[in-house]
Formats: sequence, structure tokens, C-alpha cells
Amino acid sequence: MSAVPLILVVGGDALAVRVCEELLATQGHRVALLWMHSEDIGEKLSRLGCDYFPHPPNDYDALRIAGVLDAASIMTLSDDDRLNLQVALKARDLNPSIRVVLRQFNRALGRKVEQNLPNCSVLSLASHSAAAFVGTALDPTCFHALQFPDVDGVQTGFAQRTAAAFDIVGLTQRAAQLRLRGRVIALNGVPDIPPDHVFAPADEVIVFAGVQHLEATSPMRPERVERRHNHLLRLRIGTSRRLRRLRRIDPILSRILVAVLTIYALAITYFSIRLGRDPLTAFFFIATNFSITGDARTPLAAGRIPMALASFMVYAGLATSGIFIAFATSALTRAQFTAMQGLRRIRTKGHVLVCGSGNVGTRAVDYLRQLHHKVVVVDSLPDPALVEMSRTRRIELLTGDATSDATLDLCNIANVRAVVAVTGSDTANLEVALGVRARNPHVHVVMRVQDEAFAGSIARQFEAIHTYSTTTLAAPAFAGLSRFPGTRGRIAFGDDTYNVGERLQGEVPQPPPAEHCIPLGVFRKGNFLHIDAFEEMEPYDRLLFLVPLSQFKPAPAQRQEEVRSR
Repeated sequence: MSAVPLILVVGGDALAVRVCEELLATQGHRVALLWMHSEDIGEKLSRLGCDYFPHPPNDYDALRIAGVLDAASIMTLSDDDRLNLQVALKARDLNPSIRVVLRQFNRALGRKVEQNLPNCSVLSLASHSAAAFVGTALDPTCFHALQFPDVDGVQTGFAQRTAAAFDIVGLTQRAAQLRLRGRVIALNGVPDIPPDHVFAPADEVIVFAGVQHLEATSPMRPERVERRHNHLLRLRIGTSRRLRRLRRIDPILSRILVAVLTIYALAITYFSIRLGRDPLTAFFFIATNFSITGDARTPLAAGRIPMALASFMVYAGLATSGIFIAFATSALTRAQFTAMQGLRRIRTKGHVLVCGSGNVGTRAVDYLRQLHHKVVVVDSLPDPALVEMSRTRRIELLTGDATSDATLDLCNIANVRAVVAVTGSDTANLEVALGVRARNPHVHVVMRVQDEAFAGSIARQFEAIHTYSTTTLAAPAFAGLSRFPGTRGRIAFGDDTYNVGERLQGEVPQPPPAEHCIPLGVFRKGNFLHIDAFEEMEPYDRLLFLVPLSQFKPAPAQRQEEVRSR
């Protein structure tokens, strides 16, 4: 039995491999992965220096071979909630003291498991990631967001801007925090801010606060964008939309319209001259005959040619009326079908457009609704929960392809607050983002891109499009939970990386056991409050804080020795 504790990871996707990489970046433990045989996974883990056991995970013998009897914790990270729970319970059968970290989409089940299974943490990949998408959509300077406390707390986030952008120039830290209703945690990358420091315009400041407070000071808040850009955008988009409507008129119908107008013009000219009537009287005569309600006595008195032409007008009107009735019936049927499918023009302004209603999209909608934002969702196969929300008018739902120009034209892009593209395809999300930006170049777009290299290329080449990978967002949180219950994510600023931790205080509040921790805020009696020092805690507060990870990272020589010892 090794003196170094083992962390056993179960999973075969990019998340599991990324969690292994995160764990190996810190010291004090060994890491092994258990999953079905895969040469690709084996090669990746070999490069990382991670042990790999190619066996079916839902098996007692495989768990024994992987070392579960001596493991300090097991992390079940597959995309199958049932498999994760089964493997975790079998591991607990074999090793009652093992710590369990579960990936579960079902947050309600996950919370019940946490409450009833000792030494267990459950994290929803979708919920964890969706908070970041929403935070950045509402404030482009927000680089990390989370719900605190988890499941039923408030939306909070970290934003980085200049002091001028925060409008705190000339203020001290305490005065700035009162204005921002948040916690100023770093100045130019350094967490230790002198109490008497007065912020200069170019100072880079990091603030932790509720997302609604960050949004209120955001340089992209709705009233600024609308005042500067929306009038011209509405004019340009409206003109473009009308031109596209003209081009979409059925060619048969357009030819019939041209023929009818030509016949009307020629007939009015002829009968006004032949009958000696003014153009208005001639028009009335043509209209009544064309609609088969006219009187034939006038052309009979005028001669055979006018009578023949009047008869022709009657038959032409009969044929044209039938054609127009057919087209009208078809249009009404199509409109009814479109309405049943949820496709209609959006008149709402200042809304957040969410494209994709999968796990992440559904959670993002929940978070936006908690922040009282107007939400429009576009998806070809919407989640049943969103259909119910649409029925009760809590959101507006369009059942269609978000990559289609026709669908985007219905979404009132000129007046949109922000766009969140979280479909299951990286290229589809990019197509949505580019389609939106083509209609409104000033709107901020946040999109999901699982391929990190692709995400980097998009961020470099396309302005105001922010990319996130759910794997990249969640992997640090899962890795931290393997050893530190209450881990909520990871952020970086200055020269260090920090774990975001959550901890419930007892009757006697205690600061976190790690060194150099930074207090952020507490949830007390249903309210979120920021704090500047751990001494401000009260009994039974739920604390949120930062832990610098530099104290846990091995020196290069120590890291090489650990790799050689495996």
C-alpha cells in the first residue's frame, strides 16, 4: 500500500482526461483512470503520466484491480447518471471510507444523494457551466460566475475592468465596494490592496459581486447600447427584411399580380375613352365586372367590342378570384402550422436570446429567469420543460433552426440584450454567432465550443464573440472536489491560480485551514453579503472564499521525482 493517497477517476470522455490533468498539476496524491479499453485514452494518459486500467467500470473486480480498496476518493464522471451512481455505490461497498464525487445532471437527485451519503459531493456539469455563460452574456467583463449557495442561491461573478470602467476613480477600496455593492479583491493582479489606495483610471481591478450588480455597471448595459446603435439598426434591418419579403413572393402569384394590374390599366384607359367616362367611373365599372358583381347593360349599349371586353373581364375576374382564394387558403394554413410550431415574430426588446435547449441551455434559461430577464429560446427540438415555460408565458419559444436566416429574422436581433449559443455543435454555434453579428454588430455573443483550439481561433478572429468549453469550466471544480469538499471552481489572476471554496460555518466560525485565503462573502439569513475579513463571519454563515493553489503545487524537481516513482 502506497503512502501517497490514490484518486480514482472513472470516465472515458474529454472531461475525465482533463480532470486527470488538473489533478496531476497538484501534489500529494496519485491519479488513475478506470474505463473501457481505448487506445486514444491510453495515449493521452501516458503523456500525462497517469495510470490507466482498461476495464468496464461497473464491476467489483475492475474496481479492485484499479485500487479502490486503498483509494482516498473516487470520481465517477461519465455522461450516464445511472452508471455514475452505480459505480460510486459499488466503490463504497468495497471501501466504506472512500470519498465520492459524482457527476449528475439531475440536480434534485444529486442533492438528495449528498444529503444521505456521507463524504459525498455531487456536481452538475450543465449547471456549473451555464452560470458562466449567463454571467458573461450579461457582463462581457465577467470571467467566472457561480450560484452561491449552490442549487438555491444567488448568481455571483468575478469581473475585471479598469477603475474608470467601474466608475470608481478617486475612491478607496472601502468606498468603491459601497458603490459597487461587491468585494474588490485585486488591484493590478495583486490581492493585497492598501487601505488608503485611491484608484487611478488605468488601474486594473477585479470585483466579486452579484451578477445583477455587475450588470448594472457593465459598459454593455442595454440603455447604452440602445441609445447609440439601435435606431439605425432597426432601420437597416427593417429595410433588409422588407426586401427579402418581396424576393420571397411566390413567382406564380407575382406574375398573376402583374397581369391583373396590366389588364386593369389597359381596361380603364379603353373604357374611359370608349364610354366617355372619367377614369374613376371607368375604374368602378372594371372593378364591378372583375368581381362578377357588375351590370352588363352599359357595354350592351356601347357595342359588341365593349361587351366582349366586359365579358372577358368577368371571366378573368372569376379565374383570378379562384387563384387568390387558393393562395390565401394556403397562406393561412401555413401560418397556422407555423404558429403551432412556435415560429412567430418576436416583438420583445432587451431580451436574451438562447439558441439550444439542451442541458446547458435549459440551465441558462433558469438562471436568466432568476435574474428576471426576458428570455427567447430557439431550438428545433425544445426540451419539454421549456415548452411548459412557454405555455405559461415565462419565456418565448421558437421551434426552428437557429442557424437559419429566416429564424434569426424572427428574433428581433436589433433589440436583443445578448445571445447565448449552446447547441450541441461547435460549427452550428459559430454559424449562429456570425448570423447574429451580421444583423447586429454591437451585440455580445457567448457560445459553447468544446474544441479548445477551435475556441481560441474564434476568439482571436471574431470580435465580441466569447467562447467557453463546458469541460474546461467544470474540470477544475471536479478536481478540487476530490480532496476539498465545497470546491466551486477555479480562477486565475496575477501570478497565481485560486480555488473558489464554499464552507458552512458552525456555532463557532472558523477560517479555512489553508494559508493566505481571501474572503469573498457569506450567505446569511437568506441574503448574500460581501466581507473583507474572516472575523466578520457569524455562526452558521455559509462562506465563499479563495484559496491560492501555489502552496499545493510541487516544485519541478519534486514533480519529476513523482513521475519517475510511478
